[in-house]
Amino acid sequence: MTAGQEMIRSQLVLRAIVWDVQDVEKEEIKRLEEEIQLFEICRVRVERGRKKAVPPLDKPEILYRIIQKDLKNAGVLEKTALLVTDDPGLAKYVYSFRNGQCIQNRSSEKQNPKPGYCLEKGMGVVFYERSGCRTDAAADMIVLGFEEIGIQFFDRVQKRRNHLPWNILYTERACVREIMIQDLDELYALYEGDGITDYTEPLMERKLEEDYTRSYIDSMYYYYGYGMWIVRDRKTGELIGRAGIEHRETEDGVVMELGYIIGTAYQGQGYATEVCGAIAAYAKEELGMEELHCFIHPRNQRSIHVAEKLGFMRV
Repeated sequence: MTAGQEMIRSQLVLRAIVWDVQDVEKEEIKRLEEEIQLFEICRVRVERGRKKAVPPLDKPEILYRIIQKDLKNAGVLEKTALLVTDDPGLAKYVYSFRNGQCIQNRSSEKQNPKPGYCLEKGMGVVFYERSGCRTDAAADMIVLGFEEIGIQFFDRVQKRRNHLPWNILYTERACVREIMIQDLDELYALYEGDGITDYTEPLMERKLEEDYTRSYIDSMYYYYGYGMWIVRDRKTGELIGRAGIEHRETEDGVVMELGYIIGTAYQGQGYATEVCGAIAAYAKEELGMEELHCFIHPRNQRSIHVAEKLGFMRV
């Protein structure tokens, strides 16, 4: 296993794929099959071939109960499983459980709550839409094929389903991941650093910032898959800053903006160049963005220097 594969494996919350896709070419799922074996993901097949079954197996609620039983027998929690199906009826039925209630895990000491985790019923759902068969399917994600899909893609669908943040990328010294409400305490401390708000707006009052962050996670991350992210030190886990890609309206239309803030304690150590260089590469290779813009105050010479080191040109 390569270093990159080890990194993916360490992040996985996905433990099982419930496979309900009929008549797929072996070559199309070759990569997926290899990664299922490599990452030791449990695979549960939905059996539909039994004739004269009682009760009939064409009802989604019956299939769902069988799936639940199979997952239980495999020792897999439902919230760590993902359904991949080409049956719109089953997809709709399982997807309907996604609006369950999120509750907060608590430790034995009531005064010491742990970070919230969604204990919703139901799995994430990926619907396979065959070529030429437009279907108004209910699902967390709709795919047209599996040639370029791997376990990390499915794991990210499952994370989104359970409101868990994606780890976007790693550099030599830093981890870039999506923001969580639990990050706000450290963000407020970071924004109190000397000079941090000289060229950027401060955070809002706490309740407004929390509401904004929840909305940002549900809209920006969910619909676009990118946005402003959190940057943490890989060794200590401490908050370094935030960086990412956002939309900026200009006279010529909407452009992709690379933004970054590095905490006072980490400035002057090359973190901005290291992290933003990796984000720029991610934007091109993973998101297909051919152009990025930075909007920097003319007196912010430190930020201008970072942009120029990254290859940006003044316009």
